[in-house]
Amino acid sequence: MNFYDLLQARAKTFPDKIFLQVDDAAVTYREFFHAIDTTPRGKFFSQAVSFFAAQKKNPSETFAVMSGGSTSAPKIFRRTFASWIDFFPTQNKIFRIDETTRLFMHGDLNFTGNLNALLSVIHAGGSIITSEKFFPRTWLELISTATNIYLVPAKLILLATGKPLANVRAIFTGSQVLTASQSLSLMKKFPAAEIFLYYGASELSFVTYKKISADNAADVNNLGKPFDGVKIFVRDGKIFVDTPYSIEGIENPATVGDMGYINSRGELIFLGRGEDFINRGGVKIFASVVEQKLTAIDGVEAAAVVKVSDALRGENFLAYVVGTADKKIIRQTLSPAELPREIIFVESLPLTAAGKVDKKILRRPFHQQ
Repeated sequence: MNFYDLLQARAKTFPDKIFLQVDDAAVTYREFFHAIDTTPRGKFFSQAVSFFAAQKKNPSETFAVMSGGSTSAPKIFRRTFASWIDFFPTQNKIFRIDETTRLFMHGDLNFTGNLNALLSVIHAGGSIITSEKFFPRTWLELISTATNIYLVPAKLILLATGKPLANVRAIFTGSQVLTASQSLSLMKKFPAAEIFLYYGASELSFVTYKKISADNAADVNNLGKPFDGVKIFVRDGKIFVDTPYSIEGIENPATVGDMGYINSRGELIFLGRGEDFINRGGVKIFASVVEQKLTAIDGVEAAAVVKVSDALRGENFLAYVVGTADKKIIRQTLSPAELPREIIFVESLPLTAAGKVDKKILRRPFHQQ
């Protein structure tokens, strides 16, 4: 069995149920299944059709997926059908995805997180809502009919304005942390929603999760406990994962170089991506820690810290800031060791196709951007 077979089964069980709504256009499960051999218009619809057409043409045990590529070039991996389908019951129970789900998502299906969201909804027999536009006001109109939301934090925080929407029951997000103020704003915007932050990687699938509340929103480095069937441990500061849901060719336990530790309650405390570890003249700095301090400052809407080479210290870093905070306040907030080589104010942070901050662009000399 593969995902083409799963879609065919859903088309028989839910033939007239809306499977996919893209802005104002919608197709049922039966209509979408019969459209697999066509060449449709629209990027999202076309990507979805292409994925299932490839499964139909080559019903092998494995298929290609793409990493998010926030700090390096996106990588192509191969996953088995079982590595995904076996985890959906656990994932969907936690994120409240079932037959009644109308999940809003946005982004490129070439990337693992977005494809995972789509496939998990098909597994449950729910419906997908999305938009071809990068326009949060349009998203909110569509979300007014949704039950669930999956977006990366950089997109999710764009929704935290305006009057509350009480129709959303669950939100799940990952790949980046949410600051305390962002979490509280989302709780206010979606008062009936349970909000889940997960930690994972394309190579390892989902690893840990936590349900965000007013009590733990400030504990942004705490990424919760492992999903059922997943084990974690730390060796020399690196996070290792033992999971049956990894990509093909991974030997467990495996690591992607992320740094952290496990507290006394068995929760994962995340310190940063391996690529964002900065050794400035022997002083060790994590980009994520500085970013969290920056985003906690009044007037800072978003921030990104990027590592750059330094002839004197070996490594240094720049801080890109979105907002109106004063540089003097920023310097007073950070410790001497955490002061960047330069603070650069920008109107917005560049995003990858997966919706993550594109640090490859930010590493270029400022005059080239």
